[in-house]
Amino acid sequence: MQTDEQAIRRSLPEGAVLPGDDGYDAARISFNGILDRRPAAIVSCGSTDEVVAAVRAARALGLPIAIRGGGHSVAGHSIQDGALVVSLDRMRGVSIDQDRRLARVGGGAQWNDVDAAAFAHGFAVPGGTFGDTGVGGLTLGGGLGWLMPIAGLTCDNLVAAEVVTADGRVVTASADEDPDLLWALRGGGGNFGVVTTFTYHLTPVAPMWGGVIRYAGTAGARVLARVNELVAAHPRAMLPAIGIARDPELGPSVRLLVAIVDGSDPAPIEAALRRDLPVTSDDLGPKTYLELQAQAGILPFGLRHYWKGHFLGELGAGTFEALVESVGAADAVPLAFILLEGIVGAGRTEPPGGAAFGQRAAAWNASALAIWESPDEDEKAIGWARRVADIVAPSSLTGGGYINYSPVDESAERVKAAYGADRYARLVAIKRRLDPDNIFRFNHNIRPD
Repeated sequence: MQTDEQAIRRSLPEGAVLPGDDGYDAARISFNGILDRRPAAIVSCGSTDEVVAAVRAARALGLPIAIRGGGHSVAGHSIQDGALVVSLDRMRGVSIDQDRRLARVGGGAQWNDVDAAAFAHGFAVPGGTFGDTGVGGLTLGGGLGWLMPIAGLTCDNLVAAEVVTADGRVVTASADEDPDLLWALRGGGGNFGVVTTFTYHLTPVAPMWGGVIRYAGTAGARVLARVNELVAAHPRAMLPAIGIARDPELGPSVRLLVAIVDGSDPAPIEAALRRDLPVTSDDLGPKTYLELQAQAGILPFGLRHYWKGHFLGELGAGTFEALVESVGAADAVPLAFILLEGIVGAGRTEPPGGAAFGQRAAAWNASALAIWESPDEDEKAIGWARRVADIVAPSSLTGGGYINYSPVDESAERVKAAYGADRYARLVAIKRRLDPDNIFRFNHNIRPD
């Protein structure tokens, strides 16, 4: 169906922003500066009824729909050329039910919103490690975070969701109402509708311990071996995340971000992290959950990004040393680094009712993160990230990566590989039932056909 600007403006809810309007360029800014997309319209929604109106208007106009929560997608799924963008920017409310240990969260909320509200009552929802990440994208793609050892992934803690479907209906996904849809939302991406409210199980949090400890890159294999020993000895105590980057003064270095979240005595773990290893600096010590969450800081919108990786069944010393060497290579850009996130403890077990997320048997999520500023470095930066992904590919569990870190050119084959044949077939059936026309296709797309 062909549309023009006047027809779009007449059909959309009041307050829709179109090309040429004040605020249009600000509203379409992408987290990933590689992208410069021009949607047909952006509709800021503050309620489920407003989302329903926007979805129905898009269908009447023949426009595909992109969904913007926090807008943190590296692949740029939330802003698309020629689409109607349903923005949930005014749906950031969080309510805490202490007695039932539930958090009810607006679809446009960010993790800073959730963390502050839950922590005030002594609870947390396992969330991402960047506070300005939207809850929606992270939850629907999996969600790796500090509480994984004791509480699993973010998606594992989703117990209900309010969803606006492609035909403008409002449905509930829960164990009692449409459990298949709840299963799909636990890792299946934004394929099935606009989630306007997430309801999560809350985990009690106590004082924790952790921080960052840095080592010389020459000791990389020994650091990896020590971390593996500690995870084997304390599978539910600690979450390890290893960053490999080039230090301007020291050259390639290994940075271990670690958190003990189950109340274990940190002394033996701290001693093991220092014993016989070349530590260059550390800030290990008592931390609150909020302090652990704030360690990664905030990445500003507009930097250029290309991320690519694999879930690994195992990570050998030779592969690790090749990764350390890669950050000192000529094609590495200054902000490039490699992130290795351990899959440990409760993260290796599906929640009651199961989840679409399909990488439980992985030991690590290995990702090359190229981040840079100048378009002149595009080819070099993208080439580096792809080369690093190729280094770990032989150890890939399924041939797929973490969909929340997918690059802008992620292939359909890698999306399928992230789930495996059986899960993917089930996702296709649910997609066909709820979105047979693939209106919600700006995501890690599960085609209904």
